[in-house]
Amino acid sequence: MTEQKITADDVQQTLQGYLTAATSTGALRGAHVQFAADFGEGFAVGPAWADALPPGTRPVAARATVHRDGWAIPTVVTELWDEVVPAEESWRALWEARPHVLFGAHALRSALRRTFADVLGDRREPDDAPSAPRETATPASPTEPVAPVSEPVDWSARIAAAATLSELNDVRREARAARAVDLKLKDQLDARRAELEAAQEPKPRTSGKKRRARRVQKPTPDGPVSTSVADAMREALAKQDGETS
Repeated sequence: MTEQKITADDVQQTLQGYLTAATSTGALRGAHVQFAADFGEGFAVGPAWADALPPGTRPVAARATVHRDGWAIPTVVTELWDEVVPAEESWRALWEARPHVLFGAHALRSALRRTFADVLGDRREPDDAPSAPRETATPASPTEPVAPVSEPVDWSARIAAAATLSELNDVRREARAARAVDLKLKDQLDARRAELEAAQEPKPRTSGKKRRARRVQKPTPDGPVSTSVADAMREALAKQDGETS
């Protein structure tokens, strides 16, 4: 079975289908496509737009304008050749041979999809594939191990399981590397750090013995105090003799 060759007529028929769907709404008021060969003085001035470029000139940009009834301003879509040219070789060759037809159809389809999304939806055609570099990366050798698909990490559980500040710091570094640290996760990290730091604070040392209350020394009365029984008896007798004399 031979592969059917893609032609510019196929693209035109596809574009006609877009226009037919937009016209059926009764709101299509016109469509216009223009091209630019270069950017002139730069983006500050803007490229010079034309309906067609000289033969052999490939456009670097295309601009499609679609007017819909009831819309205050028209829809304008600008595309760059290098960003939308298909990566598939057969399509790329077709675009190179018919740049105005193919590149212009692509820009107009984009503008029609944006303006009449209610009837066209998000349709995509074979030449809507984004451009890709011609040089592709060399596929990995079959002998090289294939990296397993990583499962989502439960960072909250990792934080709760950290038993030391060192382990918690490791979790923080891994989460930052994975760009998983948001405000909620940051609060969890800070709360766990506070818990671990509180657990490491030394407790005040206490003795098992109760401190004995300090004795308060009673004030000493003025003058000498008799401490013997004999002295007390002599004082009593002297007092008695004084009273009887």
